[in-house]
Amino acid sequence: MAGKSKIVVKEHLSLREILREIKKRKIDYDLTERLIFISDLFKCISVPKASKNIGVSHSTGYMWLKKWNAKGLEGLIPKYAGGRPSELSKEDLKKLDKILLKTPNLTNDIVSDIIEYEFNVKYSDRNISRILRKLDYTYTKPYMIYKKMPDDAEEQLKKKHLKSV
Repeated sequence: MAGKSKIVVKEHLSLREILREIKKRKIDYDLTERLIFISDLFKCISVPKASKNIGVSHSTGYMWLKKWNAKGLEGLIPKYAGGRPSELSKEDLKKLDKILLKTPNLTNDIVSDIIEYEFNVKYSDRNISRILRKLDYTYTKPYMIYKKMPDDAEEQLKKKHLKSV
């Protein structure tokens, strides 16, 4: 009975770094994918089958074919517009970050209220999360702070632990 062989993959880059490298080359990848599609058409493969081979819908395949026929290679180069510009400028984000650093117990609702009050801009909860991630804020589990706890409670705990060891 034959067993499965274990394949060893050296981790030259972490998965996150690999995905970042792929993202850097996204335009090249998209163009390559489209060229593979066109090469399949030259091999007399139908548009629906060539589309299925690279994992796009046949309507996308027909659109790529139309662009290829109209402009050749230039027509296949992806054109990313970059989306709508943010209503908060970089300076506004810096100002927001300074305000958030001074604000305890942040929640999305509190941040939304701050942005609406300070900058007169209304964002959805999803966009608030994106802004917070952009400013390097992360979600953490809240924990209780007791009023009667001494200021040096952590030091006392360490001393107590060292005595018991």
